[in-house]
Amino acid sequence: MTAAIITAAGSVSGDDKRRPTDNVGETSSIKRVIMVFREAGIQKIIVVTGFDAGALERHCSHLGVIFLRNNEYDAGDMLSSVKIGLNYLKDKCEKAFITPAHLPFFTVETVNGMKNTSEPVVIPMCNNKTGHPLLLSADLFDRVLEYGGSAGLVGALSVGKITRRFFDVSDEGVLVRTRDKSGASDVTENYSLRKMRPEARVRLLGEKAFFGPGTQQLLALTGESGSLSQASQQMGISYSKAWKMIADAEKQLGFALIDSRQGGSGGGGSEITAGGRELMRRYAAFVSECDELVRAAFERHFAG
Repeated sequence: MTAAIITAAGSVSGDDKRRPTDNVGETSSIKRVIMVFREAGIQKIIVVTGFDAGALERHCSHLGVIFLRNNEYDAGDMLSSVKIGLNYLKDKCEKAFITPAHLPFFTVETVNGMKNTSEPVVIPMCNNKTGHPLLLSADLFDRVLEYGGSAGLVGALSVGKITRRFFDVSDEGVLVRTRDKSGASDVTENYSLRKMRPEARVRLLGEKAFFGPGTQQLLALTGESGSLSQASQQMGISYSKAWKMIADAEKQLGFALIDSRQGGSGGGGSEITAGGRELMRRYAAFVSECDELVRAAFERHFAG
């Protein structure tokens, strides 16, 4: 599986600087990056936040990404945020794209082309200039995590012999930054996301909708961390909302999804019940089949 890390922790100051939540064209730069990765079939997307983290997380909380916080964003560079993302993704993926949120104009075609390569490090190149996103094999995660130098991600990948591929593209979006408000006005129209594409969200209904992508993600993250509280933070939602999502689903289903333990000498925590795990398995398989049907129907009715 291929994952993605979007770094969005740095502080923003000055009227001429654009925040990740500011629009570039018809949507914000951070949402644009997420949407491109999603369209390329990347399901596990990590957004590392820091400065004004709450506002950014609320801005994207409906997009199914995983939020991790860099609480020392002022003291570090982009590498500190990359390390937070890589540490989380260890043993969860085979490779990961890495890009800052202020580089939102690379295309789905570029991501798909890079994704199908096999080199440990893949870097897009346009007009003899290197850009983003970078693609990193999971075999190199520990090397980056152990690097203590001051040369950033480039320095971490310069230690020892690493096979790199500079992936030639005609996509000038790999080079365009949006940190300065004047930096993207002339290319926004050339990189519009108006191309029609299908999207279907599958939900289970009883008296009302009670289970969908959000509850599935909440259970998956709770299972990983053993904590509903941590899972809600990673989704950018309140703990009370997370509990309500679980309670609504349990009421409709008639069985428990989470077994919670109270704190004590051994600490509290939450684990997914056998019934919860089986529901997650069936829902994931159901969604996969539905996605195939939607894509096939879209091709029949809208292709060409």
